[in-house]
Amino acid sequence: MEELVNSWTQSYNQEVACYAKPDVVTEDQMFSEVYHTLIHSPAMEALLDLEHTYALAIVKLQSEREADMKHLESRQQAEMEDAIAKVGTIYTDQQVNQLAQKHYDNTQLIESKWASELSNLQETQKRQYKNHVMKLHEAHINPGNGVQSYVQRVRAMSTSAVSTERDQIWQPIKMEESFTIHLGAQKKTTHNLRLLCAEVLDLCRNIPNIIGGVAVPQPQRLQTAMSLYSNNLCGLILLVDNKLNSYTGLKKEFAKLCQQSTEFHFPDLEKQFQAIEENIIAGNEWRQNKIEEPDQVSIKSGGSNSSGEKDDKLNRLIAGDFYITRHSNLSEVHLVFHLVVDDSLRDNNVNSRHPVILGIRNILKACVRYDVFTVTIPLLLVHEMSEEMTIQWCMKRAELVLKCTKGFMMELSTWGGHQSRNIQFMLPKGLSDNMFLQISAMMPTIFRVSNAIVVKSS
Repeated sequence: MEELVNSWTQSYNQEVACYAKPDVVTEDQMFSEVYHTLIHSPAMEALLDLEHTYALAIVKLQSEREADMKHLESRQQAEMEDAIAKVGTIYTDQQVNQLAQKHYDNTQLIESKWASELSNLQETQKRQYKNHVMKLHEAHINPGNGVQSYVQRVRAMSTSAVSTERDQIWQPIKMEESFTIHLGAQKKTTHNLRLLCAEVLDLCRNIPNIIGGVAVPQPQRLQTAMSLYSNNLCGLILLVDNKLNSYTGLKKEFAKLCQQSTEFHFPDLEKQFQAIEENIIAGNEWRQNKIEEPDQVSIKSGGSNSSGEKDDKLNRLIAGDFYITRHSNLSEVHLVFHLVVDDSLRDNNVNSRHPVILGIRNILKACVRYDVFTVTIPLLLVHEMSEEMTIQWCMKRAELVLKCTKGFMMELSTWGGHQSRNIQFMLPKGLSDNMFLQISAMMPTIFRVSNAIVVKSS
């Protein structure tokens, strides 16, 4: 009898909300709820101004670091050129090698110094920011106890940071066009499509409006902040290689954008990469167990380096894989889907079964699961124009991606996505106006566009 009672008690505690044990609210959960309340209150302006003030301090420190590194590089270059010119007379080859090693050690030392200063500043800003947020929340819920003056003090902190640069006004994207479409025959759903031509990182870059010497955040930054803890998130597909790092190319530029301001709500990019790397190893182990290998015996008897090759494979991604990073300090993006691609995308015979196309399908499925209602897709599956991208190549690739995306969107209903969504198709910067118009004219031939009703008076 006692076992039966314990079993029923456990079932009620696990399945019925009113009998379940209350969840322990963590500090991060409390901070997110407080932030969400403030960003939808009159304290929103003070909060955004505070974030912008902290971002200016980070940018200033990074500028000082770059200036110091450039000065060090120029000085070392002059010393090395002088040493090479005097080899055999004053310097020996061994002394030149020692000088090169000394330059390398000094560079590492200076880089470590600036990295430490930047890390300390970010940690200080995180601590101060959370303190300011909690006090602003207190001022919001208790406006009559004299704490309201704290809001003015926070705003004064931001207005005191005056920029000496000339006035700069954010310029919108020039080539873009929007469409409203209907999908489905019996149960129709309405979606918004947007075709735009720009650099992919423009959606991540925070460009301040400098008016009267005062830097003002972009209007997009306001919308991004208000929807940070909501069911209306924004995502971006970023095409990357199969290595999980931020050392080269577009990944390096993206990492720089993430470091231009302190991340107050999520772990920084490197910490997110460390967590993702553990999941990659687990995922590749699962994938290897699922794949049938008929010659397992020959593989096991391969060579002494087989274990090393296996470990390397466990750390590598393949085309079509993607990993997600979370951000609160980017202009128009909350989530970035890093989609792994390879050189096969340069061919003209890419079809709907290509791993990258299927990767986009999986990303859209994740968008439905995690309430990402706006997602940006690189329409040509590249971020930069190249010589092999002829008119025929671009039109064929755009048609393929548009038709595949339409099919994936029609699957949204089976995945539970009945709501209206915003799909942005991004074309590389440098595309000709004529090509943009041709691709824009293709949209109504693939999607059923909603036409406006024109009423004429008799």
